[in-house]
Amino acid sequence: MSKREEKEVAVPVSRTSVESAYSKGQFLASSRYTPAQRDILAAVLEDEKSYTDNQAKQALETYLRKELK
Repeated sequence: MSKREEKEVAVPVSRTSVESAYSKGQFLASSRYTPAQRDILAAVLEDEKSYTDNQAKQALETYLRKELK
């Protein structure tokens, strides 16, 4: 093995993926969600925070599973 190959082998590869965060407005403009889902997101997401796609989906699920009073 040459020195260059040794260096390449020694460098650890990061396997964690970094999710992008989006604003409330970006979720509301997205065609990924139905109009009804966007209405729910408008109600449950905060204006000044950023959310990943998974966080937005979780907020939707939490709202939809909420028991009616």
